[in-house]
Amino acid sequence: MKVKSNFSLFRPLKIKNSLSIRLLSYILICSTALAIVITLIQLLWDFQQDVGKIEQSIDQIESSFLHPMAASLWNLDEEQIHIQVEGIMNLSNMQYVLIHEVLGSSESPLIEQGTLKEKFDISKKFDLTYQGEVVGTLFVAASLDEVYDRLIEKSLLILVSQTIKTMVVSICILFIIYYMVIRHINRIALYTRNIKLSSHYEDLTLEGRSRQISSASDELDELVYLLNKMQKRIVAELTDKETAIEELQQERDFSATIINSSSTVICCLDRDFRIATINPAAVILTGYSQEELNRENWLDIFVLPDRREELLEKLVQNESIQSLEIEMHDQMGGVNTLLWTFSAFYEGMKIKYLIGFGHDITEQKQVELEVTQLNDQLEEKVTKRTAALTDSNQQITQTLEQLKRTQQTLVESEKMASLGGLVAGVAHEINTPIGISVTAASFLQDEINHLSEKLSNNSLSRSYVENLIGRVGESNRLLNTNLKRAADLISSFKQVAVDQSSEACYSFKLEENVNQVVTSLKHKLKQTRCNVFIDCPEALSIYSFPGSFAQIYSNLILNSLIHGFEDWEGKREIYINIQLRDKTLQIDYRDTGKGIPDDIAMRIFDPFVTSKRGSGGSGLGTHIVYNIVNQLFKGDIQYISEAMGTHFKLTIPYKESFDS
Repeated sequence: MKVKSNFSLFRPLKIKNSLSIRLLSYILICSTALAIVITLIQLLWDFQQDVGKIEQSIDQIESSFLHPMAASLWNLDEEQIHIQVEGIMNLSNMQYVLIHEVLGSSESPLIEQGTLKEKFDISKKFDLTYQGEVVGTLFVAASLDEVYDRLIEKSLLILVSQTIKTMVVSICILFIIYYMVIRHINRIALYTRNIKLSSHYEDLTLEGRSRQISSASDELDELVYLLNKMQKRIVAELTDKETAIEELQQERDFSATIINSSSTVICCLDRDFRIATINPAAVILTGYSQEELNRENWLDIFVLPDRREELLEKLVQNESIQSLEIEMHDQMGGVNTLLWTFSAFYEGMKIKYLIGFGHDITEQKQVELEVTQLNDQLEEKVTKRTAALTDSNQQITQTLEQLKRTQQTLVESEKMASLGGLVAGVAHEINTPIGISVTAASFLQDEINHLSEKLSNNSLSRSYVENLIGRVGESNRLLNTNLKRAADLISSFKQVAVDQSSEACYSFKLEENVNQVVTSLKHKLKQTRCNVFIDCPEALSIYSFPGSFAQIYSNLILNSLIHGFEDWEGKREIYINIQLRDKTLQIDYRDTGKGIPDDIAMRIFDPFVTSKRGSGGSGLGTHIVYNIVNQLFKGDIQYISEAMGTHFKLTIPYKESFDS
């Protein structure tokens, strides 16, 4: 039953993509290749041994047969020569023997035995010398056919035995791998496929393994432990996020209730002074529906024609408008007077939108007019009117103060929301390295206390010291690594606010500056197999902050390497074009990576916006670049959306020297 349950985990996977099948294939291929190589080496060795034996036989002929054969040839003893030739033919692998008799300057064949071929595998010719005179020649030849036949038979036997052994060993190895690894991987894959991110879930467990990490745990135990821990963390973060969303919705509902129930006209204007949103008080005052008011110009609705040009100039020049009386016509043609106050909200250096608060003081103006007309009437009537006016003024003042407090509350809420996002981002990034550092430091303190006890008890041993050195070294490495990570993060947070006085300003060549950055990142570029192409005039120089320029290039290139080229199979190239046009330095940066997702591209220059949250990304790279270009250099940076890759255009005012 246990084996059946293990194989049931394997069924959801496709057979052709099975890890077991691929492992078996790789093992068979490697084992077969190794068997073939070993067989070839062994056959080559046997071949060389057989050839050596044949050559030794030929050498034996030279030492044992030449002199007797020369004597027999001198004595014309053909019978003895035939016997000697038979002896030579009986040697291993001998194929052909030929004896020539030398008569003067000519040779004539005397005895020939064996098979004559046009070409022999091994052959040698000897002179038959008797008493210093050449009386004949001996030609011997050997064949390697028998050697080849033996090698072929031996190779077949070796290959068959190696194949059987390879199959048996491969199946055993595959079974061991499946039992120890594959079945657990299948269990993890099935659990991951059916995972549900809710507060009610069961931890992943593997058969025959402990749920806790210990000294006997291996990589699979650690993977399961981390997977369970990650699931708990995700569920906790989702729960916190849902709680935050509910609280934010409550705050929005509360703000919307205040705005909609207020008797003051509250409207939001875009950069063209068109009404983006407006509360129901404006509908009651003007007589127009909310749909009719939306996208209409505020000047056309709430300002009489003779004052529109004056107010338009104030709005364009961003002049302060506080408690300004403005008259308007309602839909019925009546004249109303509103007391307007405007507050601007900025995006960078530009106004994103205006919030206008208009309090209807028509009744107050009518009262003032009546007071003027009845100024000469009876003192009692004047006193009553004055009292009524005083009450009205107090009510107006209280209402205005309430509106200002409401406005301040909205502004503070917006600030606190931004501050909360910043604090959450900083805390999230720094919490992990600081926590690990505290744990490592605490561990070191415990080890020191334990060492002190050992010293005081005279129970210190060499093995304990060696183990202590290993543990202290590992803790020290963790401490240094995480403190460096925290220091780098804090350095990045400090760089969010650009300090113009923190860096020297002097003339430098732009090509040398960008080349220095590329050289410093050469190791990372080589690891990611990325090429950088720079197009910049060699003599182009600028009077500015070289370190800030280097930081711009470094942040953009690192973003491309970390985000653009991760798991990217296409071209990995970065192009940096630097040109001077009309006293403006233009830097064009683009890469050929996978680009920026649309949801992130809209907020690419905001702080802590990153797709690598929890994986080493702080979300400050492009925000730092934006602050340097806009605040320090007084320039502009734009993200260009394209089908593929990332594209930035930077325009910076050019200054050649200190005097220019």
